[in-house]
Amino acid sequence: MGDTVTRTDFAFSPAITDDAAFAADVDTAVRPSSPRDPMVYQYWWSHPDENWAINRFIVSRGGRRVGHASSEHARWEVQPERYGTVGGELLPMERTQTTLGALFEAMEKRVVADGARVLGVYAYENDPLRIAAIEARGYKEDRRSRRWELDLFANREKLLAMAEISRERMRREGVRILTLAQDDDPSVIEKVWRLSEEAGDDVPTTEPRVPEEMAAYARWVNAPEIHRDRFWLARLGEAVVGLSVLGYPPVRGIVGTEWTATARSVRGRGVARALKCETVAQAIALGVDRVRTGNDAANDPILHINETMGYKLIPGGIHYLRPV
Repeated sequence: MGDTVTRTDFAFSPAITDDAAFAADVDTAVRPSSPRDPMVYQYWWSHPDENWAINRFIVSRGGRRVGHASSEHARWEVQPERYGTVGGELLPMERTQTTLGALFEAMEKRVVADGARVLGVYAYENDPLRIAAIEARGYKEDRRSRRWELDLFANREKLLAMAEISRERMRREGVRILTLAQDDDPSVIEKVWRLSEEAGDDVPTTEPRVPEEMAAYARWVNAPEIHRDRFWLARLGEAVVGLSVLGYPPVRGIVGTEWTATARSVRGRGVARALKCETVAQAIALGVDRVRTGNDAANDPILHINETMGYKLIPGGIHYLRPV
């Protein structure tokens, strides 16, 4: 294909839920070391967040599907700073700096037309082609996220010993560790939501965090990658003071941390470590060979936990910003 493609070669048609599997296939083809699950894509495409405006497209060239694209932003009433995000990917044989640039340009026009004042886009650290296309469009690096992988076979004995030490500490602290499936509190989802909102406000970020509605958490709990008997909670009295969840892709992909959070009132008491230990001990029992997690590079407490558990760094993500 070379770099001779013109900016008018692509056609963008609105995507439907049935296109989600194709988008997952494209992303998997580009990054086969991080397979994307078609069932998970389809679920989330069909369950949009109330506080976000998301437009998805299928990218075609010569009548053939070659990629997917998106423009999205938080609804302006909940994020008056007006950050917008452009995204998408092309099949490997269609991928050049020019074609990726054309995709980004098309999505930028859409989100700017919606009223965005600052544009954002993401790339992996080991994707020089995408990085070059992004930087050529005037974006500057904003933040980096760390990505980690934990070999459960190599670290099995260490992790199981850590889990037992954490269990004993939680018993001394009066903290109950249990799964969501074991929790019979009818208001537990609301408590999980409130805890997550508190913890979410403390995650380092440049772009203002958009609040999530409780309905979003109900959808998350029922997502195909989430299992209630693998969703770990920490209870102190009637309060939910911590949670940690591994997502298990039902079709393909690598088991990974969906979210770990603790209440401000219990930080420093080993709750996050205890919960993460339970998730990986359970994964070991289920025969999982490795798990992954990701964190903002400035989130020192969780980075320290990852290091002590034996996680090893793998290529992370870079977030770029550009004013309109």
